[in-house]
Amino acid sequence: MKRLIRFVVLTCLTVSLTAPWALVQAGTAGAAPPADAEPDAVPDAGAIQPTPITDDSFFDWPENVADVAPGQIIRSREIRPTAVVNIVIPHTTRQIMVRSNDSRGRAVPVTATVITPKAPWKGDGARPIVAYNMPIDSLGAECTPSYRIAHDWHLIDQDVPPLISLFLAKGYTVLVTDHQGPRMAYAAGRMAGHAVLDGIRGAKQLPGAGPADSPVAVTGYSGGAIATGWTAELQPGYAPEVPLAGVAAGGTPTDFGLLRHTMNGGIGSGLYLAAILGLAREYPEMLSLANPLGRALASSPLRDQCVIPLATLGVGHVPVQILANSPDPFGTPVAREVVSHNRMGAEAPDAPVLLYHGDSSVFLGDLWIPESGPRALQQEWCARGANVRYSPHAGEHLIGALTPLPEVLSWIDDRLAGLPAPDGCAGR
Repeated sequence: MKRLIRFVVLTCLTVSLTAPWALVQAGTAGAAPPADAEPDAVPDAGAIQPTPITDDSFFDWPENVADVAPGQIIRSREIRPTAVVNIVIPHTTRQIMVRSNDSRGRAVPVTATVITPKAPWKGDGARPIVAYNMPIDSLGAECTPSYRIAHDWHLIDQDVPPLISLFLAKGYTVLVTDHQGPRMAYAAGRMAGHAVLDGIRGAKQLPGAGPADSPVAVTGYSGGAIATGWTAELQPGYAPEVPLAGVAAGGTPTDFGLLRHTMNGGIGSGLYLAAILGLAREYPEMLSLANPLGRALASSPLRDQCVIPLATLGVGHVPVQILANSPDPFGTPVAREVVSHNRMGAEAPDAPVLLYHGDSSVFLGDLWIPESGPRALQQEWCARGANVRYSPHAGEHLIGALTPLPEVLSWIDDRLAGLPAPDGCAGR
């Protein structure tokens, strides 16, 4: 209790010092559309949006984003990465901005990085593409992978486990999409799925990255699995011309409603609160649930933090209820609607799917992301005709990202090689 009181006091002091500054920034906050954009494309809550990137015009919101088709490249460039992508395998790194759609179908720009080995592809057919969705789990615009690849020196808190080098060594093109979108809408699944599919559309337009017939696999863990699962679910309806050879998602938060029992008020509360703020950027009606402290905190410098500081806030074990104007914000119609809109399972993927997760029958299992989520998702997708394998592995959420790697890499290789996926739904 003393720790909680201390954290709340520090939070109040932070808010009292920073909220006025944050509100001054509201007029220019967070990857906002140009002033002449259509009114329904402008977020209602500018004060909680991330502060825009100011030192790299590549990330500026273009005026013509609604005038081009989803997946169309708006701008592109070749860069020399400052982040260590791979120092052994010669490669070309290009960045693209494409038009995509947010959670409500509004036109938004999405950036992505395309990394291609310089050596010719020696396998059969066209060079495969792996859409690798990093666990961004951040709120600040400068935390997005493409910005960090161009300006930072490391990706050790997002390239988890470190897969870029492994995929490059296999000769694959690696697509890293900034799947939280321009508003850094952490946990907004539909935004993420749209972003990845439009990133794939854009990557196939780049010479040498992979032509239209390149097989594509999609993978990601934890926060990256949100984007991965939604990519699989939305592809048949949103991008039917972009077939996926296979999808592998691990530690998947399939249902945000389950996390209230495992992350809210616990050591994972920092990321849980960040995810709520990320959802509020796509669904600003959620601000109606916040009390003055909650609103002030959302518009403070918290809105520009990356994953490590946000995760560290979990030491305070802060429950979302102290930031809400209701004793049960989860039970409100607004919260139920947002959670429902971001719950996987309503539509079946066309691509075969591998879901892997920390096994609760071995050691502790995944204490943050309940195993019941992906197990239920497998049942729902299989019932709708999809081919979904569920693979439990030893380890909690962090170790559970590493123990399944041999199976995951082999499964992706087989799908990209054109081998049919075994029936994952048999005997479920």
